[in-house]
Amino acid sequence: MNNHSLKVSSRIAVLDVGMYIFRYVSDTSAPKNSSLSLHQAPIGKGAVDFFPASGITRNTLTAPGDCIIVRIKGAQASVLITEYHPEGESAAIQLRIDQINTSPAGPKPGTTQKANAPQPVGLKLHGHIETRGDVVVENGWLGAPNTLLRLEGFSVDWKDQPHDVSLAYLCRSGKNSEPQIALAGQFVGTRRQAKPITSVAFALTGQRAAHYELSGQAAFGGQPPLTVAPDKELTGPNGTEQLVALRLVITPRAAQVSPPASPWSDTETTQIFRNS
Repeated sequence: MNNHSLKVSSRIAVLDVGMYIFRYVSDTSAPKNSSLSLHQAPIGKGAVDFFPASGITRNTLTAPGDCIIVRIKGAQASVLITEYHPEGESAAIQLRIDQINTSPAGPKPGTTQKANAPQPVGLKLHGHIETRGDVVVENGWLGAPNTLLRLEGFSVDWKDQPHDVSLAYLCRSGKNSEPQIALAGQFVGTRRQAKPITSVAFALTGQRAAHYELSGQAAFGGQPPLTVAPDKELTGPNGTEQLVALRLVITPRAAQVSPPASPWSDTETTQIFRNS
């Protein structure tokens, strides 16, 4: 692409403290050879951390499905969103920003539970386990907590997943390694590389994320299972123990009303400034 034929536009999203997922949304009219990059802007006193999904470089989204998790720390901060289009391409990239639900599990004070507890959604876990190869389980443990066999990679399929909520997860293969980030249905980790996973994290994202509760456990070699909690990265005591087993549960919450999770529709938490 010739730099002289580029058309550049930018805008700034001002966000409150929290976790957000920036996602290039698929569309039949998605522009070709266009891209969108994210950087911290000098508005607000907070800090911004970027966690790009696997295959994404320089915090740049180039195709539908690409996503980056953004963490705002300390105070309100801003993200500069810059689009690059070839000359003659007028269609804007459809960018969706959703706040990741990090509220504690369980009902809010003052809410009541239905007599019949909601049933967990159907989850199918695919994984690659040392000496066993590819393994698939439904609504149970992927791997065995009492073994030392590495769970080297995994994906989570959500049966009948609603369009307005998803499961996001990440893993690392070392204390200082770059995270691999994915959404439900996508694979993280490795296969047949004898490479361990040393940390994992899980969170619900989307406009109706607060209508679901995420729970489960992750086991690292030789250690008791740890409880999965939103926005919490799990590791063994030394940070080098290998993941051996994983169990996840997503349950609809009964009769709860929550504010919209998308900062695009919440003017109190997000301000957008455009410069075309």
